[in-house]
Amino acid sequence: MKWNRIVAATVSAAMVAGLAACGSGGENSKSGGSSDKVQIHFLNGFTGGDGEFMKKITEGFNSSQDEYEIVESQEKDHLTQFKANGSDLVVMGDTDLYTYAVDGMIQDVSDFYEKAGISTDDFVESAINAATVDGEIYGLPLDIHPLTMFYNKKLVSDEEVPKTYEDLVSLNEKLQAQDPSLSVMAIPGSGLSEQYWMALVGQNGIELEKDGYCNFAQDDLADVFMKWHDMVFTDHLSPANLGLDSEFTSFAKTADDITTQAAISLTGVWYYSTAKEVYGDDLGIAAIPTIGKQAATFGGSHNIAVSAEVKDQDKIDGIVEFLKYLYTPENLLNWADSGQTPVYLPTMDLIKEKPDEYPVPAVNVDTVANCTFAPRVYNSTSQTAYVTENIWGKVTTEENLTHEDLMELLEQATENAKQLAGEE
Repeated sequence: MKWNRIVAATVSAAMVAGLAACGSGGENSKSGGSSDKVQIHFLNGFTGGDGEFMKKITEGFNSSQDEYEIVESQEKDHLTQFKANGSDLVVMGDTDLYTYAVDGMIQDVSDFYEKAGISTDDFVESAINAATVDGEIYGLPLDIHPLTMFYNKKLVSDEEVPKTYEDLVSLNEKLQAQDPSLSVMAIPGSGLSEQYWMALVGQNGIELEKDGYCNFAQDDLADVFMKWHDMVFTDHLSPANLGLDSEFTSFAKTADDITTQAAISLTGVWYYSTAKEVYGDDLGIAAIPTIGKQAATFGGSHNIAVSAEVKDQDKIDGIVEFLKYLYTPENLLNWADSGQTPVYLPTMDLIKEKPDEYPVPAVNVDTVANCTFAPRVYNSTSQTAYVTENIWGKVTTEENLTHEDLMELLEQATENAKQLAGEE
């Protein structure tokens, strides 16, 4: 299957060295040497298994015509490289678009949509919302990669797949009766912790953004953390005091010292290949349960942004042609081969026709519409870091933690967020 080709990859030294020479090119940039093509430098962070699938797209474009050339660089620290050296096109997560737009490093891409013959209506609405800053659109969405549920079919039948909190409790009771070392899930002490608490922010309809900063000091948010706390210490749906990435390592039992077995894992596409190797046909995939008031998941979105330095008409025309190629439904389907979930509606329709070929995207095409994203504020990642790093650990390790304790911590988190947003 195409999925078996998802393997770890490293960036070559030549690629790293080559990036330093790649400026954003505000001037007409016909390449030297044997090529007369207009070069468009494209910088992204796809240094894992997904990189080969993006290369298939860019190389396909390059061979499809003889006027333009996408010069792609894949870097782990690609945003740092973008700040230092620039690039015509850059892939950004939804959390970064706001900051880079405010800082004037990327440009409104509305004209690129129009010239490429695509519309914001051609994408999942949640992805367009995530790509919009102060009413202007700064990103062309590639995908949404949401929190997804994997389950072990040897322990959970398809009819027993938990859809609600009550289902989780019931399944856990059944598993514990079979074997005390079995748990319905494993709640990690670190790693995906932000995705866990943010998923319940969405499921409970909590609005964190306020006047440009994150307002964490809310009773409803404290209740979210207490819900996760009680899942561990009251309903015992997960062992306590688990470590990094334990939501998956306990599910797949990828280390010899793991003494518990989790029947499900709330995780993401990045672990699919390992899970498939462990379970084969016994691996199930589904939307995460509704633990709060409404169905929702948490995810990030990859977007293509255009440097503010791109003003040359030849480069603009080349970018438009690349976008026409990229958003041809069958071409973007190459991105689904990587396990990511494209949010371009015509490509999503193709995925729905072949669920066996695209197992994770086929589930996620029905969940991305209800996706919660990180707050749309300046330095969003830094604003939420205190919560993830200083509060979540207490949730999964301190049995006597109270709502009042959490409110005190969340008030401090809010003060920190105000400072990071420049409000104080």
